[in-house]
Amino acid sequence: MKVGNALSISKAVWRRPVARFLTSLCILGILLGSMPLKDLWITVKYVSPSLWAFVVLAFILGHCVGVAKWRLFINMGQSKLPYLVAFRCYFAGLFANLFLPSVAGGDVIRASLAIQCKAEKEAVIFGTVLDRFLDTSSLGIIILVGAFHSPGSLAAEGRAILVSLFIAMIIFFLCLFVFLVLPVPGFVSMRVREMIGGTRIIIKRLIKSPERAFAGLALALFIQGAFVLLNAHLGKACKIDLPLHVWFLAWPLAKLSAMLPISLGGLGVREMALAVFLGRFGVPISNAVGVGLLWETVIAAAGGVGGIFYFFLIAKNKRPEPDPIIIKTIPPVRKEIS
Repeated sequence: MKVGNALSISKAVWRRPVARFLTSLCILGILLGSMPLKDLWITVKYVSPSLWAFVVLAFILGHCVGVAKWRLFINMGQSKLPYLVAFRCYFAGLFANLFLPSVAGGDVIRASLAIQCKAEKEAVIFGTVLDRFLDTSSLGIIILVGAFHSPGSLAAEGRAILVSLFIAMIIFFLCLFVFLVLPVPGFVSMRVREMIGGTRIIIKRLIKSPERAFAGLALALFIQGAFVLLNAHLGKACKIDLPLHVWFLAWPLAKLSAMLPISLGGLGVREMALAVFLGRFGVPISNAVGVGLLWETVIAAAGGVGGIFYFFLIAKNKRPEPDPIIIKTIPPVRKEIS
């Protein structure tokens, strides 16, 4: 079999939700089979319903800040998307992440919905890409902070992830530079040329006002840092006694690992990564996997709230149109001459 055919078959398999679901199921099966389920159940029971509800609420509030961050970039065009509309599109993407291979799928969903809501296409596409880039970069910064406070604790896997992230950042800036400098080839259609021209205008506006990018990075650091604190709080409830800087190292590494498009929304991959990274600090696998599964329920609950909110607004905005048959049966009003 040729290499090209093998790659195309592999891509086709990973695009199917069933394959991703089976991958998550296999990873979870391996994890659950390597620990006493009784210990896992005891770990999960440590977290009270009130604490879990608090974490879900804080997670949703963190993504409310994420909506404001996203709007910083998608509103760089002429048309502005109101916060409530952006909230609906953003949380619809959060809901879609439950069924897609990575966060990129949710980004596509929210960007598509924003464009349907009359937002400027070029600004939405570029703003969504930049928003994801800043989120990922903030994770790298948090990992470096955690590694600085725990020298020697960054294992080979963590260094490989950081190197990959650094290379991705370089590629992003090189592509951005090439996109701005090189002329558009003549064979490109007029529609694509207009879209490229519009995107270049958006990028130049961002370069002229870099404070927007710095504000976005600050918000990304705030959101991701808050999520680390929430996981550390869950870990403390699950009897994981670790310094805070270890969580600033382990949790972002696990989140970056979960971005690989091989599972259903990172399910299984995140838990395995947490078990590996926290295991280096003497955390039992049942405790690490328990925290990971609890975080999965938080993500699912917040995504469900986002889906309910999105479909509720759709139903609310649908106004019944008058029945044409009834209109025809109503006799016209005649003015009588007095």
